[in-house]
Amino acid sequence: MSKKIGLALSGGGSRAAAHLGAIKAFNEAEIKFDWLAGTSAGAMVAVLAANKVDPELILKEIKSLSLFHLVNFSYSLSGLSSLKKIEKLLTKLLDCENFEDLKIPVKVIASSLNTGRIKVFESGEIIPSVIASSSIPIVFPPVKINSDFLIDGGLLMNLPVEPLCEECDFVVGFSITPVLEQSDQEYDRLTNIGFRTFELSVLANVKASKEQCDLFIEPGELSSFGIFSFNKMDEMFEIGYSEARKHIEEIKNATVE
Repeated sequence: MSKKIGLALSGGGSRAAAHLGAIKAFNEAEIKFDWLAGTSAGAMVAVLAANKVDPELILKEIKSLSLFHLVNFSYSLSGLSSLKKIEKLLTKLLDCENFEDLKIPVKVIASSLNTGRIKVFESGEIIPSVIASSSIPIVFPPVKINSDFLIDGGLLMNLPVEPLCEECDFVVGFSITPVLEQSDQEYDRLTNIGFRTFELSVLANVKASKEQCDLFIEPGELSSFGIFSFNKMDEMFEIGYSEARKHIEEIKNATVE
């Protein structure tokens, strides 16, 4: 009898191309995950993978949008840009509206400004929860769902392993946020300080989640790419693909009783 296995995908902006490469490797090896979970860009990959959308098609669709088209910059008091282009992309690639209709169950993580706690979505409408999970503070405005104002899940749980531990016997955590030192960075602008503060929060909570993984994967080569390195997505895709292939046998051996 096979164990139930889960895959947790971290946030990390454009570095989610590495997630897509990993999904391709897992698909080729016929590793079938019973649960997926994702935060921010990892949430987008998780719901599309759960809908059996080809990872190379996802990469192609994302690359067809430039950075400025992707984030659709529109200055406002609540954020510097909107996620309308991501919403349209998800609408195009998903053939269902609700979590209950996905081929693999998924948990999407967002952070509540109201309660200061994580919000786990696994039922109801998919796209609003993914947009909320991806709303990086300062860059994107919060998303209101019911009475909650929600922002990027990475603030509190960038690698959503814990929610999968309740469902699975073996959890693989795939992180795309290796530590990147910035000794040469000028911290004289509020945006630079804000981004770095958010990044440090993410790094801290990934360390905690790492301890809960049965298998933790984090391609170190990704440390040279930023969250907006959309022009390097092909390279990051291959990094994720190669890294995942290294762990195929380990996953297979660990999940068969």
